[in-house]
Amino acid sequence: MSAITEESGTPVRAVLVCPDDGLFQALRAARSAAPQFEIVEEISSYAEAAKHAERLARMDAALLDVGSDRTEALGLLRRLIEINPDFAVVGLNRSNDPETILQCLRAGAAEFLSSPFPPHDLRQAIQRIGRRRAAEVRPTALRRGKLLAFAPVKGGSGATTLAYTVAFQIQRETRQRVLLADLSLSAGVISFLLRLRTQYTLIDALRHSSQIDEALWKSLVTTHQGVDVLVAPERPEPALIEPYPVEAVLEFARSLYDWVIIDLETVCDALGLIAVNAADQINLVCSTAMPSLFLMRRTIPLLEEMGRSRDQIQVLVNRVDRRAELSIEDMEKIFRASVTATFPEDNSGVERALREGTVVADNSDLGKKTRQFVAELLGKKPKQAGGALGAFKSLLGGA
Repeated sequence: MSAITEESGTPVRAVLVCPDDGLFQALRAARSAAPQFEIVEEISSYAEAAKHAERLARMDAALLDVGSDRTEALGLLRRLIEINPDFAVVGLNRSNDPETILQCLRAGAAEFLSSPFPPHDLRQAIQRIGRRRAAEVRPTALRRGKLLAFAPVKGGSGATTLAYTVAFQIQRETRQRVLLADLSLSAGVISFLLRLRTQYTLIDALRHSSQIDEALWKSLVTTHQGVDVLVAPERPEPALIEPYPVEAVLEFARSLYDWVIIDLETVCDALGLIAVNAADQINLVCSTAMPSLFLMRRTIPLLEEMGRSRDQIQVLVNRVDRRAELSIEDMEKIFRASVTATFPEDNSGVERALREGTVVADNSDLGKKTRQFVAELLGKKPKQAGGALGAFKSLLGGA
């Protein structure tokens, strides 16, 4: 890795809302490590903060105790984000509780810090908030890269196959710069599917997110058939890495590429929630298996609760058997949402790609459908109606 210097960080004017005096004292003791956090107002009551929410949301950030009364805290968090969608709320808690973290992220928090507030965590948070603010004022023309997320609602749906096939198809169709990023810390397989051997992985990108530059980035990715690939670690290690730097990594990638395609393990963990929140388009993938259909129906409202619109959520039904009977209309009744595209069951095409360590062939059933999907994505031809889907009409009774 190249030598890196620590950023000083841009000052961030923040309000501190903290009924927990012990948590307040812990933060005060640790704040000397990150003087860029300028706490310009201290409020010890959620109700008092709610009265002044309009004014507080005009500051740079809020440091919010989410442990004293989680319901009150999350209500205040949502109110601040409703007033100013770009407002940076940092959740504070005595412990690094996963459930609390997920609830904060779903409500719109930008960061989460736990006592005793290690100096490194504070500095990283201030740097990410600074970059976030810089991105907000950056001219739109400089934000070149479109970010597409692919995520299964259930394992085995084939989301990874669709993600990497779409990435390579976009590159072939456009000849533009494309990044394929495997964001699964515990189950990433893109390096295996494409037979890639790399020295560095997603872990290195997350660890060095605050100091990343183009020279460092070139050592993190490997180029395969015209597409840059950021691979997942070989060993499962999700517990070893905080998920928050992924936003900075994705923001940096968007400055280098025309298209950033990310493969997620799920949208329901901390990393997935952050990545989905940054994406321009979320491609939710299910199969025609009944549990997968059920989870698709349950996942769409979750993303809407996070502020994602129906226009941003694409429903992709994969591994469709032509002999099945359930129509697109039936499927849409189950999901209460439109089906964007269907993809056929293509065992022979996928298995051949696996044997050869390459992308699914264009002339395979899946390859043809992927080309159509990408053409529609690029606006090259009108959307066409899909065919029949599967025999699961028993689900309609609960639709």
